[in-house]
Amino acid sequence: MTFKKFIPVSLMVAAFAALYILAAPYLKISTLWVPFISWPLYFIAGAKPSRLHKEIFGLAGGIIFGFLTIFFAFFSFLTSMLGSYSLAATVFVVAFLIVMLEMTDWFELAPAYFFAFAGYFAYVYGGFAGKLTTPTDYAMAMVPFFLLLMLGLGLGLVTAFLRKKILETEGVYGKDQETVFDKENRQM
Repeated sequence: MTFKKFIPVSLMVAAFAALYILAAPYLKISTLWVPFISWPLYFIAGAKPSRLHKEIFGLAGGIIFGFLTIFFAFFSFLTSMLGSYSLAATVFVVAFLIVMLEMTDWFELAPAYFFAFAGYFAYVYGGFAGKLTTPTDYAMAMVPFFLLLMLGLGLGLVTAFLRKKILETEGVYGKDQETVFDKENRQM
């Protein structure tokens, strides 16, 4: 594939990103950045609809691990037992579990867990979820964050479909549609 044939794809993705930024305030989406976590994840995971369930499990799991980290580090018996070490101990356990999930079939997409885990912390501690004081507040914050991540996956799905159609219109088919990223990702 040539740079010239790929320019329409880049323009399409750029237009989608800009339109999302323009439309988000009208849709009352104040956290513009959240879908940009899961949108590229769709491509990192191979841009295949058949892998979508693994991305959804990974993103949901990352949010759940984020909530559990906050709960065990700040609202549980670990806080009184370990004091300032409770967060490090909880993160150790969560990171260990996420990496071990790579050995499973449906739950192996560790980057999705880590992206959602880190994003959930940014969402709740950056003030995007409002004032949170109780475990219930943190649990309720998982829902809108998850929905915004699903919006990002939807954008990934649509832009991948349009990318394929644009390239086919230009006479580029199959493996010839691969970029350097695609080829390197396939070889790993």
